[in-house]
Amino acid sequence: MEKKQFAVLGLGRFGSKVARELFYRGQEVIVIDLNEVKIDNIKDEVTHAFVGDITNEATLKEAGVNDCDVAIVAESSNIESNIICSQLCKGFGIKKVIAKAQNTIHGKILTKLQVDQIVYPEQDTAIKLVNKLTSDSILDYLELGQHINIVSVEATEKLANKTIKELALRRRFHVTILGIKRGDELIFNLTDENMIMEGDILIVFGETEALKKLNLDLSHKT
Repeated sequence: MEKKQFAVLGLGRFGSKVARELFYRGQEVIVIDLNEVKIDNIKDEVTHAFVGDITNEATLKEAGVNDCDVAIVAESSNIESNIICSQLCKGFGIKKVIAKAQNTIHGKILTKLQVDQIVYPEQDTAIKLVNKLTSDSILDYLELGQHINIVSVEATEKLANKTIKELALRRRFHVTILGIKRGDELIFNLTDENMIMEGDILIVFGETEALKKLNLDLSHKT
């Protein structure tokens, strides 16, 4: 995907993980937190790190949050700060505002603020969020372990009208097609001769690094 600028606001475990993963994947990352120790610990692993109050509009503007493509309000222990920061980010006109909610009631308040995506810690992991934010071709992830995932991939023109043998994903990327979703039909027990049709959803299994290489290849324009 093309490089984007992300703001991660609040550096708990979730926010720190999101910020580091985004930076690791080549994105520009701004982080803000009141805790100087947290900022010091992460400053070499992000683009810009600021000690500051995420509920202060001037602080956010000074850090350049208003110019970011995506703002991730990762602070959730203080619901008031989370809501104020989310409201400020929406007011900046940022294309996508994501906020972490402590519970469903908190989530409903964020919905009323028209936050674009609400993350519940018991349902969404930091890695899953980053995968969705940085993958052009991979639609969803299921994490089976620390380095193993099952993903769904849309069969665009680059994959369509070829057999599984012709695609040779196992040889080229060390990933395996487990099944195909074609409309309402799920196709398993695949052979090398199964044809991939445009619009199919491929269910693919592999290690994290292998799936990153697959996504990079699929995202590359031919």
